Parts: sequence; structure tokens; C-alpha cells
Amino acid sequence: MNERHLHIISFDIPYPPTYGGAIDVFYRVKALAEMGVKITLHCFYKGSLQRSEALEQLCEHVYYYPRKTSFREQLHILPYGVGSRTHNDLLHRLLADDAPIIFEGLVSCGLMAHPALRARRKYFRECNVEHDYYHALGRASKSIVKKLFFHIEAERLRRFERCLQYTDGIFALAHQDETYFKQHYTCPTAYIPCFHGNKLVAKQDKTDQPFILYHGNLSVAENSKAAFYIAEHLANNLSEHIVIAGKNPPQALKRAIAQHANITLIESPDEKTMDQLIRNARVHLLITFQATGIKLKLINVLYSGGHVIVNPTMVAGTDLEALCHVGHNDPEWISLCSQYIRLPLSAKEREQRQTILDNTYSDEKSARQLYQIIFP
Repeated sequence: MNERHLHIISFDIPYPPTYGGAIDVFYRVKALAEMGVKITLHCFYKGSLQRSEALEQLCEHVYYYPRKTSFREQLHILPYGVGSRTHNDLLHRLLADDAPIIFEGLVSCGLMAHPALRARRKYFRECNVEHDYYHALGRASKSIVKKLFFHIEAERLRRFERCLQYTDGIFALAHQDETYFKQHYTCPTAYIPCFHGNKLVAKQDKTDQPFILYHGNLSVAENSKAAFYIAEHLANNLSEHIVIAGKNPPQALKRAIAQHANITLIESPDEKTMDQLIRNARVHLLITFQATGIKLKLINVLYSGGHVIVNPTMVAGTDLEALCHVGHNDPEWISLCSQYIRLPLSAKEREQRQTILDNTYSDEKSARQLYQIIFP
């Protein structure tokens, strides 16, 4: 077997790369493949199988495994996300060679502690400190049933995380996560920023109708909570036009947005429409109440030509504070939006972004760092 062969176990089919976790996996696969690494990609999926030609062109092999999504899986001692991602064929394929393995996210780690893999080099790519993330989802959810599920799943994930004692290395997405894993596990932990596929900071076209954009998967409680906050606390004090865009907004959010003449909701935009919105927004307003993982949409909008206004939680652990306008409360966010929507991003600001992003979030640099750890 080629010494540069690598197994990657993904929690989902990472193409198309339409959300944070899939974006990180896809562009990491792409970067490593371009370095000559022979990748066998194992993907779990829910619903009908959509094979990915793009992945199959990048990888030596791509295998697809259906998730087990029956109610019985929710009664298992394992976290639902882990128990639903088990398949006998996966172990057999891993045992066909001795190549190192990357487990993507804790939910893909069902085989991390398997006795047959104890001698293998195994690495863990974290998506979040999962039990913290699920507790935060529970706090953000308005549904009692969902709250209960998220908090139960969080405690299952907390217990299951002990399987990481069998990994040879952890790749952390954010500095605060790096600190957490170093405190709890003895294996080497390296900060490897998320992969994103961007290279050049865009120059924005001139427009007579600048707007403020908030975007995200609105079916996720964290994102819908932020969108609610913008509608209920900021919109009445902004004369500027606001666009909220994202997948599957809840009915309550639709009703809240409908109360404001200066907010347009773009529901479940296709990839082309979302890309146009991100490129054309004069101001990106990104606030979050959940300091978990890395906010990949923050990196994406920094490669666009618009100003980026955030709260401190959004930039925690990212090294990107210098590229954003950080507000701490409603009056500051309102003032920053009103100020910067009138100011196109300057050439000097674009140059500063390019320099800092090249230094800290280059896919090529991160891929080389991974390569040197896995193939010393």
C-alpha cells in the first residue's frame, strides 16, 4: 500500500459543500488529493443516496453507508449520532490495509476503540466539543421535545468522548477547543483551521442599493435565534435594508420578519443565489450566542467584498478580530451597520484581509501541516 494512502470517515457525504462541516471535509479532501495523497473516503448518509462524481474524481475509492435512523437507535446507550453511523462493511474495508485513518467528528468515531484497530494510526478531526454544542442547541431550542433530545444526546456524547484515549492525534478547529482537548487527553493536539476553498478576497461591484445580510441554515436553532434577535431587537432602529437568507426558516421566524418592512427573507436559496448575496452584501451582520467550534461562514464572508460586523462570541478563538468590526450590544451593532453600509471596502482593507487570511487560513498551508503529522 502506498505510504501516502489515507482513510477518511465522514459523518455525511461532503458534497455539495453547503454547510460548515461538509465544507471543511470536502476542501480538506481536495487539498490532500492535490498533494498526491490517495484517499479512501467513507461517507454516511441519510435518506436517498446521491453519489458524488466530484468526490469520486478526487478519491481512490468512495464508499457510502446508509445511516440507521429508526426510533430504536435513540434508545441505545450510544449517542444517536454515533449509533446511527455503524456498518459492518466499514470495519472490513478499514482492515483491508494498514493506512492511517481520520475520523471526522465524534459521531463518526464508532470504531475508534475497536480492538481490531488498536494498532492503527488513528486521528480525530473535531467539529465541536460536541457535548457543549448539543447543550447549547438544547438551550436555544423552543421545542420541549428537542430540548430533551439535545440534552440527553449531550450527556451521551460526553461519556462517549472517552474513546479519544485511543487516538494518535487530535486536529482542533478552534483555539478554545485545542485548549479543551489538551486538558483532557494526553495525545498530541494540533490547531488546524477549517478548510474553506477560498483563495482571493473579492472586490465588490458598486451598487446603488447596499444591504445588510445575515445568512445561515435557519433550521438550526443557533442560527434562527440570531435571526430572531436581528428582527426583534435591531431592525426597528435601522433604516437600511436587511436580508435574512437561509434554509428552512421556522414559521415563527417568518412571522417575526413579516412585521418589518425593511427585512427581506430569502427562503432556502440555491447555491448560486446564496453566493451572489454573499458577494453583493455591503455589510455582513454575524452574531451568535454559541461559542462552539469555528464559524466557517465568518471566513467565507471575509473573502467577500463586504464589511463584517460581529459580536465577540463570533470571533472567539479565530484570530480574525482585526478584520471585523466588533460590537458588544444593540446600540453598537446598529451604529456600526449604519456607518459601514455607506463605505465600500477599500483596497487597503482588502489587502489586509488577504495577508491575514493567507497567514492563518490557507488551505494549502493547513494541508501541508496535516501531511507532515500523518506522514512524518
